[in-house]
Amino acid sequence: MKRLLWLIMPAALVVLPCAAQSQMMSASMYGAGPHGYDWAIGTWSCTNSMPSPMGGPNSTTLKVTRTNGGAIFYHSAGENFDNSWYNVYVPKTKTWVSPFIVADGSYGTESTAQTGKKIVWTGSAFFAESGKTEQIRDTNVISAVKYTDLGEVQSAGTWKTQYNVACTKT
Repeated sequence: MKRLLWLIMPAALVVLPCAAQSQMMSASMYGAGPHGYDWAIGTWSCTNSMPSPMGGPNSTTLKVTRTNGGAIFYHSAGENFDNSWYNVYVPKTKTWVSPFIVADGSYGTESTAQTGKKIVWTGSAFFAESGKTEQIRDTNVISAVKYTDLGEVQSAGTWKTQYNVACTKT
């Protein structure tokens, strides 16, 4: 019996982590808990069908890493464009907070408590170009290798699309 256990144990050590990893990538896990954005870690190639100062040019490269403190750090760069932000998990409220800054001096923060394949972030941003602070929202549609980000600004009570970015993991 002991010999059988010694044969089964190495197999279990190989199979269980693989099963856990595939479970982590299930759609219901996107955004859930302190590892809810681990799926984003890596390098992404992005295209923007609506180039803008806040959303960037037609194409950008997005690099995503985990910081020493556990936050997820994003850096998006393209021609005349540079945007950096963090996704920080707040365990007490089970909320993600995302402060950002753009190289033109625009900045803001968004948050969400949603999970799943479609997550909406809401917050406010100061737009350097106009000098105005406005309400913003980003709607992300997520899979392990692709995601989209539809960025909107609320102006005179109406949401207006500012950018539409589609990214593929490289």
